[in-house]
Amino acid sequence: HTRLSPCATRDFDIEKIIQIQQEQGMKDIGITDHDYSYGYKIKNIEAARKAIKQCNPPISVHLGVESHMLEYRVPSINISLAAHFDYVLMAPNHYHLRGVSLPTDLGHPGKVAIHEMYMFEAAIACPLTDAVVHPFVLAPNVFRLSREELSAFGQEMMRFIDQKRLIHQLDLAVQRGIGIEISPKFVYYNQRHLIEFYQLCLDRGVKLLIGSDAHRYEELGGVSVLKPILEELGVCEENLWRPKEWRW
Repeated sequence: HTRLSPCATRDFDIEKIIQIQQEQGMKDIGITDHDYSYGYKIKNIEAARKAIKQCNPPISVHLGVESHMLEYRVPSINISLAAHFDYVLMAPNHYHLRGVSLPTDLGHPGKVAIHEMYMFEAAIACPLTDAVVHPFVLAPNVFRLSREELSAFGQEMMRFIDQKRLIHQLDLAVQRGIGIEISPKFVYYNQRHLIEFYQLCLDRGVKLLIGSDAHRYEELGGVSVLKPILEELGVCEENLWRPKEWRW
């Protein structure tokens, strides 16, 4: 059920990506790169599409883009560029990138929670968003914490999240057909407490996007670590997100 395999399309062999995913039993995948990796140029998008077509893939392959919110109403991608992709993934917390709005205090769980909620709302409100990727997942390189410290910090942060605001945003996501990503990243970053968030997504009718968030070939099989979690959540085909319309 993997939908995504985010990779650097200019640095990776698309044919090899497709081959690896096929060998892993995938039937329907998406190859997603960051908008800045395309250089924000249509010719690079066209080159990626051409590479996919030349592979004559035996499985369904779709081309997407991962963009990010800089602040409320300010995404990193514009509508003219977004229209060239099958779907747009929106990251609300790419704090490592220049220009992205940061929490007022990265060391305070409550203040980080307020900002995470604000950026999540911004991603849901953005008209270009098809799915929100790794919301509430904290990156070790940003917070400079060990796995154990990051886990404790993340749990404390989620306690500060306004549940009414969160439920309202999830209901808006359902209305707009926006998916929420679940990827191995939250496992790698020792943030299994987010299982409660994914359960809430399912309870409200939000569909999940299963992503590898792979940036190296060897990471393409990373979704296997999600299998027991997906079983625990009771995720089935009807719970999986698909774009409203494939433009391939």
